[in-house]
Amino acid sequence: MPARGLLIALLLLTVSPQTQLRFPIHVVSLIYPPLARQARITGDVVLIAQIGTDGSVSIPIRKSGHPLLLQAAEDNLKTWKFQSGESHEMEVTYHFKLSEQSSGNPQTECSFDLPDSVTIFSHTAPVNTATSRLGKPSSK
Repeated sequence: MPARGLLIALLLLTVSPQTQLRFPIHVVSLIYPPLARQARITGDVVLIAQIGTDGSVSIPIRKSGHPLLLQAAEDNLKTWKFQSGESHEMEVTYHFKLSEQSSGNPQTECSFDLPDSVTIFSHTAPVNTATSRLGKPSSK
């Protein structure tokens, strides 16, 4: 029954396997956008990465998120490099989070949950609400 074996082989060749998940081999931490930090903007940014056969990311598709956070996430995602393979798309979510801090030195920490999630955590200096007796902000 060689014809039957040939038929099975043809079927196996024409049925494409599901695209394998490709992991990044190079990622870069990002800094919380200063203007977004000052305005205390937080939230999630969702991008669709267009991954080429060489693993590079072309211009990501913006799906959702605040414009100030979107730009930082898009610029960051363009620096990523994935494993080589078939071209495909992958959804990547950036989680931007802030917390109050007593010192005036805001720092950013990035946590990668690869292949598709990044958390950007930063501290903000507290807002000085002290006022003088004249109703003007005090100069401490």
